[in-house]
Amino acid sequence: MSLVTRRQVLVSAVSAAMVSAVSAPGSSAPGDALTVEDRIAIAEAIAGIGLYADLREWNRVRSYFAARVTTDYTSLFGGEATTSDRDALIALWQGLLPGFDATQHLITNITVEGAGNDAVARSHVRATHWIGGRFWTVGGSYLHRLVRTPEGWRVNAIAIHRLYEEGDRAVLPPPPTG
Repeated sequence: MSLVTRRQVLVSAVSAAMVSAVSAPGSSAPGDALTVEDRIAIAEAIAGIGLYADLREWNRVRSYFAARVTTDYTSLFGGEATTSDRDALIALWQGLLPGFDATQHLITNITVEGAGNDAVARSHVRATHWIGGRFWTVGGSYLHRLVRTPEGWRVNAIAIHRLYEEGDRAVLPPPPTG
């Protein structure tokens, strides 16, 4: 067998093994690598939270969260990370976002790592909040932690790391008291 033919056989075998490894159907057992379907569902959850919050489709937003969610906005507002049930988080967002004329959460460069029933997704976010001609934009990176449930992949933790801000932070409502 010639050197060229050996290389073609080797490349074909490696390619076939890689395709088989990432496209095998079925659910993962603990410790198994994430499938392509898992990665797509996870990326959809990350992007869907931002999109449907901007569209104020709260039931869709709720469908991407686990029953309990930890949120860490300390790089934006100080304080500490908090854990609450998903309905309390959605109620908080429902009280905040409609105060703006528009919001837009652009979430890009989603990468997914994990195995079995746990995953971590990292992404960039640029979130702009408008009232009239005034706006506040924050750019940062997100870290989402997800868990596989019988209903599918659900986010159980969100953290944002602020990279920059533009505009007028005063468009934000004052923090809740009490």
